[in-house]
Amino acid sequence: MRIETSVGKGILKIAQGLSEGDMSATYMVAILTPILRTTGKDYSEKEVSAIIWENGFAEGLKAVAEVIAYIISGGNPMGNEEAEAVQA
Repeated sequence: MRIETSVGKGILKIAQGLSEGDMSATYMVAILTPILRTTGKDYSEKEVSAIIWENGFAEGLKAVAEVIAYIISGGNPMGNEEAEAVQA
């Protein structure tokens, strides 16, 4: 599942939401689950939710912010469906 599809917003809207403090735990799970799955382990949303809970909401926000910044800055466009279409 891609980030934009699972959250229902584009990457820039997600970044805007972060800057405005509009980020729910549900969005964090939706954003971090596909990222964590790239490690080779098939994390469930429940497992990712537990990781966020154990490490704290602030750490979850920090992780999401790092992922979004990486995507926007031209890193691997994981979750950016428009970039994938251009590369195809």
